[in-house]
Amino acid sequence: MRIEDLTRDEFSAAINLDPIIILPLGATEAHGPHLPLGTDSLQPEWVADQLAERIGALVAPPIRYGMHSSTRNMPGTIDLSFDTLYHLISDILESLVRNGAKRFLVLSGHAGGSHMTAIKEACRRTATAYDSRIMFLSDYDLAAELAPRRGVAPGDGHGGEVETSRIMHIRPDLVGDDRPEGEFISHGFMVLPDPECCFPQGFAGEPAKATAELGEELNWHVVKRLEELIMRDGL
Repeated sequence: MRIEDLTRDEFSAAINLDPIIILPLGATEAHGPHLPLGTDSLQPEWVADQLAERIGALVAPPIRYGMHSSTRNMPGTIDLSFDTLYHLISDILESLVRNGAKRFLVLSGHAGGSHMTAIKEACRRTATAYDSRIMFLSDYDLAAELAPRRGVAPGDGHGGEVETSRIMHIRPDLVGDDRPEGEFISHGFMVLPDPECCFPQGFAGEPAKATAELGEELNWHVVKRLEELIMRDGL
């Protein structure tokens, strides 16, 4: 159930049942010539809706912007600063706490290092200041658990076989047919003025191997693993 679809009174009644609030976080970011800019938003939002039905959670309005480094200067990427992202998540969580929420699953479809750090610090602040229970992770990490067992090659990453397969399941109409192979080039510990050079083609992996069937399996794996983690950790 999405919070944005509820009336004031429906929300009050729902929050009194002490539900988990799922906050899906995505990005608007270049994903090569074959995937939409909303790739990192479509995945966690789909997962959030399915998981909410299974566990009786509420889904907060999604955030479709994030912080970027290696794709920051690519066409279509819309970037937030670290401080903006930190304060945005802090303010949203604090507002939900004021409304009576106590338990949160913050789920990010974008997994960049600085992006994740900003969100984690915002979650830490809320958990400490308001004695809230918060689980935070990227759904990409859970999809990556299954990928090697399904023959996905090592080095698959941004815009590769895994993400392409997942979007082919969720929104096949948005996946293009031009799917060449892409690579990620590491520059070690260097801090680069042009980090996009790490992705010469704008993505990494073999999206031509992607299938909707693999995407469906990966997507449901993420949903089921999240349900397991919530039960295991007592969220």
